[in-house]
Amino acid sequence: MVIGIAMMATMLPTMIGLNEATQGHRDQEEGRRNAARKQRSHLVATCSLSQGTAESRQQIQNAQIQVGLDGKLYITKKPSATMVPFNGGFYTHPDFPPDNTSGMVTISGEEAPTLRWVFLDANTHEMRWGGRPDSEGHVCGPFDWTKDEQYVTLNGWEGWLAVQLPGDAVQDQAEHGEGIVNGSDVWRLYFDRNDDGADLPPGAKGLEIQLKRTTAQS
Repeated sequence: MVIGIAMMATMLPTMIGLNEATQGHRDQEEGRRNAARKQRSHLVATCSLSQGTAESRQQIQNAQIQVGLDGKLYITKKPSATMVPFNGGFYTHPDFPPDNTSGMVTISGEEAPTLRWVFLDANTHEMRWGGRPDSEGHVCGPFDWTKDEQYVTLNGWEGWLAVQLPGDAVQDQAEHGEGIVNGSDVWRLYFDRNDDGADLPPGAKGLEIQLKRTTAQS
């Protein structure tokens, strides 16, 4: 018994040290994650090679998410002069518990550029942005990332869609000065909230995509 007590007395400082080191590592990792979540990022669309046509995939693959002045988000490699790249990330939102980063924001192309909420239109399934009053009654999160911290999720999964509605391909700047320009090369960002195709109208085209985070340099 005496030997056991002596051995435990010797081991105790080591065990305490290991526990402190483990907690320190956890705190350091939590700090890293929080800093990474708050870092401003661009969003880039990626899609499967088994979907759509080669032309559609070429337009979508590695195209940036763009913020239109019409309060909507677009996917295109040929943005109009009124579009700016998504530039934002996870942010504390009042709809969720304190100290959360379940909301999402982006810098708009307004004059002057303003930090705006990103949200899912509960009626149309289209992703939009705006002020707090614009987002009320819609889905403001929770936004999150995948386990590898590379891709964005909403409501716990990746239900993102690139969508072209009937008529988008023929829309031009004269008709939609703040929205779609060069319509055949521009896709809208949707989210298939109920995993049922997002209730797209007849004639619409939709491709499943992922949204990858890339560090914003400015």
